[in-house]
Amino acid sequence: MEVALCLDAISGYDGIDDRSLGAPRHGSTTFAADLAAQDHKGANSLSGFRVGILKEAFEQAIVEPRMRTAVLDAARKFSALGATVEEVSIPDHLLGTAIWTVEQRVSGCLSMMGKAAGRRGLGLTKLEEARLPWTQEKFDKLFPTTKNIFLNGIYLMEKFPALYAKAQNLSRRLRDEYETALQKYDVLILPTTSFVAPAHGQLTTPIDTISPTIGLTSNTTMFDATGQPAMSIPIGWLPAKEDSNVKLPAAMQIVSGLWQDGKVLKAGHAWQEAYDWKKVNYEGVKA
Repeated sequence: MEVALCLDAISGYDGIDDRSLGAPRHGSTTFAADLAAQDHKGANSLSGFRVGILKEAFEQAIVEPRMRTAVLDAARKFSALGATVEEVSIPDHLLGTAIWTVEQRVSGCLSMMGKAAGRRGLGLTKLEEARLPWTQEKFDKLFPTTKNIFLNGIYLMEKFPALYAKAQNLSRRLRDEYETALQKYDVLILPTTSFVAPAHGQLTTPIDTISPTIGLTSNTTMFDATGQPAMSIPIGWLPAKEDSNVKLPAAMQIVSGLWQDGKVLKAGHAWQEAYDWKKVNYEGVKA
């Protein structure tokens, strides 16, 4: 409900950010009121709702078996709320992270170099004045992942100048494939993260710093590229890899079609009203 209230306050066209073009008038959404009305439906709050478990999201080798088991268990609980739960296949989902990586590295690099273009919005002049021009001293202070954007972006633009355009086209194709599946299903279910949150890396070498989180977002980055609304909700506890006595939240990602934020909220709210994730312990599930 808190997310719905927040969206009601901030969603809609703001007259500044070109990404809000086509959005409803600011202040006109009724996300919170819709969820309140849904609460009166009781145990069958999702009657007629169709939930698709995205097959490829669970088959990635980087996804821990115990995370896979936990999220599948949570997804199947939608059936007790009146929803139909089925498996759905979108093979190109497995290309999503690669597509996003190319787009993000090139556009991110250009943006940090002060060469972002093709956007209408608010220019952050103070930020640009502070970080430009780049010097070795400034670069040395960057976190390894930010340095990586520079190195990857420049390399891709020099060695594969047409790759960004190809990634954009593949991104549109993937967006359309999600939309096709979401004509049949109201939402798709995926793991939010590939594994339980790891401990921070050692600040010794760049690879030591970032290695614990490599692959963590293998089921989320594609929606940054395609634009479908996605939300993460906690579903229970899993032991930390470093210390089984430490319990950390596992989470389920809920995705719906373009401009269908209300369906994401409806599914997430219904699940959280029916199940207390804080009482669900997946301690016995093997890593």
